[in-house]
Amino acid sequence: MRRLLPLVLWLTFSAAAWAAGISPDEVQVEFRDETYFGRLGIRVPVPPSVALDVLTDFEHMAAFVPNVTSSRLLARVGDVYRVAQEGKARFGPFSFRFASERRIEVFPDGRIVSRGLSGSSRYMRSELRLSPDGGNAVRIDYRLEVVPEDWLPSAFGTAFLRHELSEQFSAMAAEMLRRRQAQGSP
Repeated sequence: MRRLLPLVLWLTFSAAAWAAGISPDEVQVEFRDETYFGRLGIRVPVPPSVALDVLTDFEHMAAFVPNVTSSRLLARVGDVYRVAQEGKARFGPFSFRFASERRIEVFPDGRIVSRGLSGSSRYMRSELRLSPDGGNAVRIDYRLEVVPEDWLPSAFGTAFLRHELSEQFSAMAAEMLRRRQAQGSP
């Protein structure tokens, strides 16, 4: 039974993430020089404007991203945001509290660049690119570099980050679809 537990946990998380839209297998994570590098690409059948609305709805993010318990917009000057978030990430029998303050800039070419200012990571930088993908759909490509504050074994850390990114982007994609439907868009 002990040998089956990791397999059962993996299948449970993979099935839950897949049902929500993005499988952890679709998320690529590498560990090099104390840094985790994550990336994913998804297509969501919503207009880019709906996707951008969800991705920048920092005041309501705790309502639709499962591991975020608090999300506050601290400041905004044009397309530059300062955001504070807290949450609790769960992976199998483990849970981790996290906090972050980030500077997020939205560029006219469809990029959203985020840089950690303080929180649970020694270093964090991400870049998300939105691009129209035929008709009424958007392509989202995401890249992340993060150095956790506390040491994690790399094998556990890569699986954990794959799970977290899968869960977060599945939740955001579901919110995008919900909003598109609420607007009555095709």
